[in-house]
Amino acid sequence: MLNKDIHTKAYHYLSMCIAFCLPFGRLTPVFIGLLVLNWLLEGDLKNKFGQILRNKWCWLFTSLYLIHIAGMAFTHYIDQGLFDLEVKLSILLFPWIFSTRPLTAEKINGVFKAFVAGGVASSLFLLGRAAYFFFSAGENKFFYEAFSVLAHTSYVSMYFNFLMAWIILGLLRKGIVRASYSVSVSWALILFFSCINILLSSKMGVILMVLMFLCFGSYYVWRSGRYIAGIVAVLCMAGGLFLVARNVPVIHSRVQYAIAAFTKPSIDVTSNESSEVRMLVWGVANELIADNFFTGVGTGDAKPMLLRAYARKGMLGAFEHRLNAHNEFYQVFVAVGVFGFLILLGCLLLPLIPAFRERCIIYLVFLFLVILNFIPESMLETQAGVMFYAFMNAMLFFSLVGKKDSGTLTV
Repeated sequence: MLNKDIHTKAYHYLSMCIAFCLPFGRLTPVFIGLLVLNWLLEGDLKNKFGQILRNKWCWLFTSLYLIHIAGMAFTHYIDQGLFDLEVKLSILLFPWIFSTRPLTAEKINGVFKAFVAGGVASSLFLLGRAAYFFFSAGENKFFYEAFSVLAHTSYVSMYFNFLMAWIILGLLRKGIVRASYSVSVSWALILFFSCINILLSSKMGVILMVLMFLCFGSYYVWRSGRYIAGIVAVLCMAGGLFLVARNVPVIHSRVQYAIAAFTKPSIDVTSNESSEVRMLVWGVANELIADNFFTGVGTGDAKPMLLRAYARKGMLGAFEHRLNAHNEFYQVFVAVGVFGFLILLGCLLLPLIPAFRERCIIYLVFLFLVILNFIPESMLETQAGVMFYAFMNAMLFFSLVGKKDSGTLTV
């Protein structure tokens, strides 16, 4: 009994360590390895693998990894393919662990508290670093990539939007997975993460933050009947964002470039501007998909084939930065074809059905954030994206939504 208690506590504490380390982009793989080791040392492997084989949702989530293994049969760049499988390994491991040993809602809230602590600690580090450069050398490192040195701005912004959703659910007292902070602490954290989001200057991150505030705010106004206060709050938020976009040079220039990218009649193939480059890259991805619709180019060939096309078309910005497809749906379609694309859609859309049925708000927010962030970024091509998606998806789904299919007790 004592041995089982130790393993049960290890699941919880190691999950907390993984969540804490996510915003730092460091040490997370170490704690994932320890979590897997704990799962193996706990034993009862025959029963666990039996549960995995009988769980249709586990098959769905892990099939995204399995089809990338199958894609190795078509790849010419074996080393690149093996590296891709290594990066995506969490997609296989976390469904195995959490489908057989799901956490209770109380322990998931503990994981989120660790995630918040990691978000605050990493943000304070970034602020301290930026302040040091400003006061010692007069350099402005408070915005965008100069600010976010631990992980790409898009990923960190996605993390913080998700954390703010969990905190807002606590204020609204909705769901069993929600924050339990006091009102003052909750609003302080929301304000803090909102400010960090502005400094990160991720366009999609800021857009999703605003949409999230509007959705939750509309729900609160509808439930409470405070329509005038709601209108005032929306106007204040809109005014604040307008002032930031107009008076902060880095953000102003990014907004202007994004507007120009979608309104100009043609795009210079040598462009380095992120929105323009994405549109060029998506065009190349469409061509590769048309030529390799069913099988894809192979697990390890996606990026080399994209780079070859960039060079051939003179896309200097995309080639010099060695860009992937900058859209996870395109990335998977290019690599492993239409079946991989359909599996990815299944992993993101099919869980919405039981999530709506169970009214699991935090998981619904997670899925919508992931789906929308997958549009401008190939988030499953880096550990920062893979570990967040695989960890949160498996933990939340098997503990809150798919618990009837897990066939085991929560820990």
